Amino acid sequence: MRRALLFLVVLAGFVVACEDKYKDPDPNVMGYDYYPLEVGDYRIYNVTDIRFMSDVGDTTRFQLRERVDTTFFDQTNTLTYKIIRSIRGNENQEWVDDSVMVVTKSDAMVVETRNNTKHVKLVFPVKEGFTWLGDAYNNNKEASYKPDPATNRRSDYYLIKESYTFENVGQAFSINDTTYSKTLTVVQGTPIETWIGYDDRKEVYAEGVGMVYRLYTRIIYCNAMESKDCTYGIGYKLHGHERHEKLISYGKE
Repeated sequence: MRRALLFLVVLAGFVVACEDKYKDPDPNVMGYDYYPLEVGDYRIYNVTDIRFMSDVGDTTRFQLRERVDTTFFDQTNTLTYKIIRSIRGNENQEWVDDSVMVVTKSDAMVVETRNNTKHVKLVFPVKEGFTWLGDAYNNNKEASYKPDPATNRRSDYYLIKESYTFENVGQAFSINDTTYSKTLTVVQGTPIETWIGYDDRKEVYAEGVGMVYRLYTRIIYCNAMESKDCTYGIGYKLHGHERHEKLISYGKE
């Protein structure tokens, strides 16, 4: 009888240990709420888009809406969300559908597919300083340069898969006179400015809201690699793209 009782106690302890080991992860610890994803969710952004050519910037301003339209299961039986992106000149105009992207969200990551290219937008759990390959599931490779420390000029050129990094996890962020108390920043690539060009790309996500700000800046300055006769001086923008997306409204339809 004692042996049977002892066996039951040990078995009960084993079951409890297994339940503790395999219980669902805590969403608050993992950071899942930085990317809420349900049918009907929408976010609206004010967009400033600048295209540079021969040191002249052509600026366009408009509004962008991302709306979670439907869900479906893909060929791997993974739940996938269809997001419709629409644009309009201002709040007095009608929305016009512009493009579609799809998103999958698992316990480990958020993967976004746009223009047939996948990017790992977030990974879980979120952790300050953690780095991952944003281009892990596509064929993209980014140009990277090894500058000479003495001159800050390129001494080598190679292609790499691009990494993303978490910064300012859990910190407040303000934009458009609104402060979000708990956010994180995803730094895409390595922000850098050299005599060749300027690269600064990031996305800011707020808990319970999603992306509240996006910056995309890539500019090529006049340099010997891009132009045989570079006589315009340092900082002359041969070509490039600068884009700001700032959240102004969000909700659920």
